[in-house]
Amino acid sequence: MADKPFSLFIFGGTGDLAKKKLFPSLSRLYQKGYLKGLDRVYSLARSKKEDWEQVVCQLDAGLGKLCNFIPFDAKDWSSYVELGKAIEKLKGQELIFFLSLSPYLFEDAIRNLGRLLRDYTNPRKIVVEKPFGFDLKSAKKLNDLLYRYFIEEEIYRIDHFLGKDTVQNIFSLRFSNAIFEGIWNRNFIDHVQIVALEKIGVEGRGEFYDKVGAVRDMLQNHMLQMLAFTAMEPPAQMSEKFIRDEKVKVLKNTHVQKLIRGRYEGYLQDAGVERSRTETFLCAKVFVENFRWHGVPFYLMTGKALAEKLTQITLVFKEMPQSFTRLLDCKPYQNRISFQMAPESKLRIAFELRPPTGRFLACPVETSMEYLFPTEFEEAYEVLLLDLVEGDQSLFIRGDEIEALWEIVQPYIDVSDEPFIYQKGVKVPPPAVDFLEREGRSWVL
Repeated sequence: MADKPFSLFIFGGTGDLAKKKLFPSLSRLYQKGYLKGLDRVYSLARSKKEDWEQVVCQLDAGLGKLCNFIPFDAKDWSSYVELGKAIEKLKGQELIFFLSLSPYLFEDAIRNLGRLLRDYTNPRKIVVEKPFGFDLKSAKKLNDLLYRYFIEEEIYRIDHFLGKDTVQNIFSLRFSNAIFEGIWNRNFIDHVQIVALEKIGVEGRGEFYDKVGAVRDMLQNHMLQMLAFTAMEPPAQMSEKFIRDEKVKVLKNTHVQKLIRGRYEGYLQDAGVERSRTETFLCAKVFVENFRWHGVPFYLMTGKALAEKLTQITLVFKEMPQSFTRLLDCKPYQNRISFQMAPESKLRIAFELRPPTGRFLACPVETSMEYLFPTEFEEAYEVLLLDLVEGDQSLFIRGDEIEALWEIVQPYIDVSDEPFIYQKGVKVPPPAVDFLEREGRSWVL
């Protein structure tokens, strides 16, 4: 339980993230009694106070009484002077600053906040949303700026995918069960598929998305984070430092061998641009060059405006030897373990069993076991906010890790080739189907 006194400052406190994710998550945590030490919540925004009041009125009544509004401009030093007046009243409390801002304002906010906090001795934490930089150079610059005013233990770089129960259950399934950890390697696994597919397009985010694209928006963070949790070695200790050490080791040995880019038909109209080379879809073949995964391809696919929403990691095991398939006079399906994050949080294991025909050497049929992950939390941000309050950085991204992520994708940023065009609502764009077929494989969706 978070019993120590603390106050939370949400920069961009009337924006979409704050309204749709942060305040609802805080409200549920407060109702459940997880935020015993919470003294005050400050919403800092350029919006009118009436906009903030519309957010607060939907919260738990107890939390609503703790909420305050400060008119705020992240670029204006006078706003920080007003913020300082609020901090003056919070003697000895831990201060948590959540930058729920446009990434173009991160530098101004960090620089001004760091300057302000020089006059205060309160313990403090700063949370930086994604995207953390737009390339390797800007990410290093942002890290350097943070380190000018904060130490690593005070910095929480957030990726909400890591708050999902399924991602954490990959860790638990592997390292709590010898039966799985024993086969989690190149001797048994043929390849790994990581997909994050969306039905929606760029709706409402066109101007921003056109400067980012799928490589920056998904591959650099969510997709490679899922890969790191799947491929990491067992940590020497179950502590945040050692867990993050192992993720960094994996990422430093990861490289993209091939990547194709696509854009859905109608994107230019949705984004409100005349011309663009921005991708809304990508498919990549990635390798982790270490002893455990040598020669095992990781296929990553993400895209917008597709037939269904699906976020899933699938480990596909090797085929049975030909001598056995000849004996059966058929070819059994490859065994699979799938971790699904959306639309449901569940584990699915697919394996082969003899059909009830009475024949001993009958061709097996695919059978599966499914397990829905029970959860106490409705939203990934609830998990991450609770970890933030309790000071657990295991599910947050360290400075060297963020730079390792950018190093992997840097060669594919601002490429000049034109993305292929695919139709809205297609399950998998044809070039991505061909991508795997040429490898003698197919997508498991």
